[in-house]
Amino acid sequence: MADLATQFPTTPGMQAVNFRVNTPSQISESFSGKIRRVGLGISYYSWECKFPSMTPASAGSITGYVSQALGQQFSFEIILPEVSYTKIDSLTVGGTQTLNTVLTTGATSRGSTAVNLTNCGANKNVLLAGDFFKFSNHSKVYMCVSPCVANGSGNATLYFSCPLISSVPSSTSLTITAVPFTAILQEDVQAWDVGVGGITAMTLAMRETF
Repeated sequence: MADLATQFPTTPGMQAVNFRVNTPSQISESFSGKIRRVGLGISYYSWECKFPSMTPASAGSITGYVSQALGQQFSFEIILPEVSYTKIDSLTVGGTQTLNTVLTTGATSRGSTAVNLTNCGANKNVLLAGDFFKFSNHSKVYMCVSPCVANGSGNATLYFSCPLISSVPSSTSLTITAVPFTAILQEDVQAWDVGVGGITAMTLAMRETF
């Protein structure tokens, strides 16, 4: 759960998001050229939010919110344009993606990279490869790695990257679009350019925390 009660402002909208998947690992190379690789079993996301030139009033909603975070001290939730949303074209009733409340079926252990789902809707798309989702009992966001499509009974298996950081009970709901990332600011110092008339240009660096 994020420290700040309110989500990061969605207006003014961002111009672009520079998104990264970080997977810490240790690599050593011998004189013969053989490389040994040891993964740490976890990955996290980081990004830079680039805003268009903003008026003083528009910029104030962003700078005011950022000030509440006190550098890297307090976490917050943010919905990223495009990134937080499924790539499935239609999100309307009768479209291709389920609008049901998708639930897990059976408990899934920590370290797993697949989970069984129910209540997806018959033959409905749940997520596409590269889409993000979130379990209701997790602050961590996970990425779907292959298309997840429900069968005629509304059941599906969802495969994802980054092993579960904690177990997921049966009947846990998933957020599958407008997925909020729990984040902190990447740096202690935040800076922005203020021009004539107060027009402000700003890029903010953030990273996932869980």
